[in-house]
Amino acid sequence: MAALLILPFIWRLCIPGGEFATRGVVWLDILINLGLLVGLYGARKALVGTGPGDERWKVGAPLYWAAMISGIGMLLIRVSSSHGWWTGHLM
Repeated sequence: MAALLILPFIWRLCIPGGEFATRGVVWLDILINLGLLVGLYGARKALVGTGPGDERWKVGAPLYWAAMISGIGMLLIRVSSSHGWWTGHLM
């Protein structure tokens, strides 16, 4: 889940958008991003249950926050401008 949020965010932040997507594709992308964010939050409960002494905590906590920021960032790119809404890219 983290890779599905972080990597597209970096792509959409750095690469200019091409052609505009259809309305259905835009809404599907938004729903997928929201679903990944909800799933990531659910996975966080399993991560918190391991405790700070666990080795998975050292990798999982920063990865969780990077993915959460990336997911919210992709949604913010969508609402930042008309071009951002239709392409999902910042530029």
